[in-house]
Amino acid sequence: MIYPRIFTCVLLLTLISLCANAVPPSPAGGRMLRLDETHDFIGTGQAWFPEAEFTGLTVEAWIYMEEIPKPPDLWTIFGQEGRFGLILLGRRLEKANLLSLGVWGYGIDAGSDIGIGGSLFNKNKWVHVAALFDASPGKGVDGKGGNWCCPKGHLIKSDNPFRIGGIVPQDTVNRSHIVGENAKFRGYVDEVRISNIVRYKGPNWKVPRHKFKVDKNTISLWHFDEAPWSGRFKDETENGYDLWRSGAMPVEAQGKLTMTWGKLKK
Repeated sequence: MIYPRIFTCVLLLTLISLCANAVPPSPAGGRMLRLDETHDFIGTGQAWFPEAEFTGLTVEAWIYMEEIPKPPDLWTIFGQEGRFGLILLGRRLEKANLLSLGVWGYGIDAGSDIGIGGSLFNKNKWVHVAALFDASPGKGVDGKGGNWCCPKGHLIKSDNPFRIGGIVPQDTVNRSHIVGENAKFRGYVDEVRISNIVRYKGPNWKVPRHKFKVDKNTISLWHFDEAPWSGRFKDETENGYDLWRSGAMPVEAQGKLTMTWGKLKK
């Protein structure tokens, strides 16, 4: 009889430990995406809007970190190689962890535009982050930020996939880039929405506290409400840019033959 009791005690202690360390749901509710060294990123597996030229763009998400990048590491939150991206750069203050939020967007005839700014990030807390492009880059954290520069035409076209997490390659030869040691994002992501307008005007705005819905300006939206072991995450818009984990590549997407995951993960 002693063995079942021991098993029961161990099970209860395990459950208590799991509950104590459980990640709370984001303000949007529902499930969330976990990224770590094993599940390092997800991507569209095909070119994301390859023929589009965007004058305005907002890419936003909720993120939760149980740890933060250490100097001089940088973590990619999301991005599309050759077009835009948002990253976290680790920095250290005496009594606080200061993360620099870096954003870049490549505009036609404008070269490479990069913005970097320090923001205090708390671990074990959901934070709303936004990359704002009016063909020049801006950023925001928890309703503070904005795009401080003048419009510069259109963001250039790109034949590359859109990625969340991992490392989005940068052209370090022909364009200026954010300097740091690339490392993989480790934490949780929820409610990634991409809009064809600049949704937030700085220096302050009201942080959304609900699940996003598709509207006329939404061009991609992912809720990540699928099962944690899912290999595919549905784009809620009619554009159908679903996201895929490593090892879960489709044969076709939107009537086109997609590249292999190995090529995507270069």
